[in-house]
Amino acid sequence: MSQNQQENAGDFPLPADAPTGLVAALRTCLAPLRPAQAFDDAFGYVLHGTGPGVPAALGESAATPWGEMVCGGGHGPQDRVAAVAESEPGWSPQAAEAARLVVYRDAPAGLLARFGRLLGALTARDRSDSATWLGVLTDDVLKAVESTSTGAEQVRARWTPDLLSEVARAGGAPGRTPVHATLATLLYLDPGTNWNRRFDLLGTEAGDAFLARHTDVLTEVVTAPGRGHRRRVTLRCARDAERHIGLLAALAVDEDRAVRAEALAALAWLDGPRQVEVLRPHLRTAPPDRLPGVLERLADLDGGYAVIRDALEAGDGHPLDAERARSLRRTADRAALLEGPGAVVPVPPVEPPGDAGLLAELDTRVAAVRLEGDDFWHGVEQWLARIPDVRVLRDALRRAGTTDADRRVAALLTVRIIGALGRPLGAVLTPEDAGRWWPLFAERPDLVAEYLEGFDTRRHPDREAVDTVHMMLKIVECFTAVPDTLVPRLTSIALGASRHRLAARRVLGDHPGARAVARAALDGTEQTARRSAAEWLAGLGEPGVVPPEPGWEFGDGVLAPATRALPAATLWWLDRFRAQALERGVPEPEVNRWLGLARPMLRSAPDGSGPVVGRLGGPLMLPADAPTPGDTYETAGEEDEAYTSEHQLILTLDFAAVPKGATDLPLPPDGTLLLFVDADLEPWPAGGAVYVPAGVPVEERESSPDYEVYEYDSPEELDAELRRVGDLRLVPGVSLPTTPPDKEMRARHPHADTLREIWSEQTDGGGSWQLGGHAANFDDYGDPVAGSADPDDGELLSDPGNWVLLAQWAGFPMSILYWTIPRQDLAARRFDRVAVQMHANP
Repeated sequence: MSQNQQENAGDFPLPADAPTGLVAALRTCLAPLRPAQAFDDAFGYVLHGTGPGVPAALGESAATPWGEMVCGGGHGPQDRVAAVAESEPGWSPQAAEAARLVVYRDAPAGLLARFGRLLGALTARDRSDSATWLGVLTDDVLKAVESTSTGAEQVRARWTPDLLSEVARAGGAPGRTPVHATLATLLYLDPGTNWNRRFDLLGTEAGDAFLARHTDVLTEVVTAPGRGHRRRVTLRCARDAERHIGLLAALAVDEDRAVRAEALAALAWLDGPRQVEVLRPHLRTAPPDRLPGVLERLADLDGGYAVIRDALEAGDGHPLDAERARSLRRTADRAALLEGPGAVVPVPPVEPPGDAGLLAELDTRVAAVRLEGDDFWHGVEQWLARIPDVRVLRDALRRAGTTDADRRVAALLTVRIIGALGRPLGAVLTPEDAGRWWPLFAERPDLVAEYLEGFDTRRHPDREAVDTVHMMLKIVECFTAVPDTLVPRLTSIALGASRHRLAARRVLGDHPGARAVARAALDGTEQTARRSAAEWLAGLGEPGVVPPEPGWEFGDGVLAPATRALPAATLWWLDRFRAQALERGVPEPEVNRWLGLARPMLRSAPDGSGPVVGRLGGPLMLPADAPTPGDTYETAGEEDEAYTSEHQLILTLDFAAVPKGATDLPLPPDGTLLLFVDADLEPWPAGGAVYVPAGVPVEERESSPDYEVYEYDSPEELDAELRRVGDLRLVPGVSLPTTPPDKEMRARHPHADTLREIWSEQTDGGGSWQLGGHAANFDDYGDPVAGSADPDDGELLSDPGNWVLLAQWAGFPMSILYWTIPRQDLAARRFDRVAVQMHANP
């Protein structure tokens, strides 16, 4: 020890092996207290332990602002930095930062505890749990090691949970034991936060070892009310799930959905009997709303269904509550789907990828999944595209040691949100996908039954509901045969009123058992089943069966007559909307009133199907005596001359090709309609329509529109692109309002904003054209149909309720064009009254 150190140590000498420079470093750290005349007391307390009341006294004194500089590593207002430098020659914030690293690298536990107590007293933060002196000290250490210097690296290596526990013991930190105080400090989260750097001290090998030695205390701290970091703790415990099995079992029914998922993901790497053993008690004790994950896991394990049955049949004088009993019974009943003849249909052998390197790569990657918890792995959708049979992925997970491989892959394919897609893979299920996925589900009919129960209600509240019935029916349609054990459930769906009845009937085909049930329902007393059976059997060609009126599934008086007449495949979208609206909490009467606003339309299909109803672009065919549509402008400065700007032809529509009843508009039965527009934002778009009655001779007309086309170099470039598209094909569709509701609409429909938002999400990626129906919303600019009633100069205001959407085209980037007309003018063939609007966000 140097002479200077010995002199400063006084009656409380430091250990003989105390590093040279520690006292000087402490002096530099505490130098900001000199201008407040508080240095001597603080220095003596930290170095020697003198004056145990010093921290509290300093915390209440005028030294606090200067103390904040100590807590801030020497940084502070410029005038205070100058004052400290004047009182302590050679001092600077940079010197204070370096000195702090020396203290944290070399000081013994007792000195560190006193330094932490002083920091806790001097900090200006509220004295919450997060600001206990041990927490303040830990935060200060982590702040000090943010640099990449050698000193910072040495401090990082020294500061482990074990050292923190020593410091807690030396300083008497709040807590039942030093280990308890340490874990409580490292796992604390301030209200409103979801991350704390203190946890980083547990995210190391030393942290893993500390957690492994103190599993009992860890369980006590983590499961305490309000304790944070439970999800991250679960991920760390997954590295040694057997040692932490008690904690993981407790967290499997945690109040937080994400924590439950992580705990079950960690347990999945243990052998099945151990999982059954620790999860079994939850069947009778856990809150029923936290049981689904436990029940799903037990269903995946040998003996799992047996313990569920035991819980149902136990006669210990403590009967199960009704909700718990229903959940257990529903899960237990699925066990029968795996038993008996016809339970599992034949499946082809697993088809491995032809690339051996891919298999090796897959095994290597899957082995790392253990440490990624419930998130599986990012980018897995790219792997799936390279695997001809998803059971390859399932088998790789099994080899890696997980017991939930079937369910992990099934969830991945159906309800999990995947990477950049931002939505489930099953939501965009293609025939090729179904062909690669179905064998997995054919081997697990109990999983199929789970997904056939309905929406994924365990999703995050901010995520769109996942229609698992729709997804699963598309997959089951690929089965080589329908498992006999699933026929009752599929038949129940087929005889219902939901849109899923159509897919369920396709799956069942002409299954004799299902057809017999349908015949029985036809003579039954339940009205919905009778109507559904009549619709189904009539579609199968059953003699003497009369189908119900279209739209029966929505109830009498809900849909407008024109909408009821739409094909069932089109009304499918309204049923999907209704289910999601009810799932979002909109009252059923209000949902039905909104459905009454539904209107039929024709629209482009994503696959370009449907009958040809017109042609895009030129040639321009008009009667000889019909003028080319356009606008005439007076030439500036020359009163007797005018300039005519011809409009551009966009579509020639053949009314004779438009199916009767495809819209609720009073369209002519034949003839052609030419739609024009000048898509120019400056000063505004112009356009109109010309109707040519059937039989009127036409000839090709030269036309040279002269305007600046939005997002095109010239009108000629736009026309060339339209001609390349050529035929316009449209299929039946249905529409609901999506533009912002006005006050009257809100008064009639209090949930109008929610309802229009839900409908806006109902899309199959269809094309850009629409005839009839409601106008599509664009950036909440408003309803262009009602907006068409605004008068031009000198005209009287017309009734917005008289106007209808004739056509709309989303043909330009970030914009939509609308052609609107008063209904009575449409009926009178007054197409000169067509108005054109363009909503754009250039």
